[in-house]
Amino acid sequence: MESLFGIGPMELAFIFLLAFILLGPRDLPRLAYQLGRWARQAQLLYAEFRREWEAEVQEVAREVEQAATTPPETFLPPTVATYQLPPSSGITHADPSSSEPRESR
Repeated sequence: MESLFGIGPMELAFIFLLAFILLGPRDLPRLAYQLGRWARQAQLLYAEFRREWEAEVQEVAREVEQAATTPPETFLPPTVATYQLPPSSGITHADPSSSEPRESR
């Protein structure tokens, strides 16, 4: 017989005997029933957690696959904005070849 949670068959028999002596024949079945219910609840919680985890992983995988197959120009928004000064702003552009500052009027 293999060990259960690192407890061998002799240790397990000792624990059952100790529980029988301490709890008595009336309370031992009730305790075993309660432990069984807790174990079942733990199994259900684990199964629900695992289903939700796998669903999230599949959703992320679908999003990654969609991003990999979508062309970049339709996937990314434009990043460079252009701005032009209105013609009546009165700002003139300097000639970059002239190194002397202009005189103001």
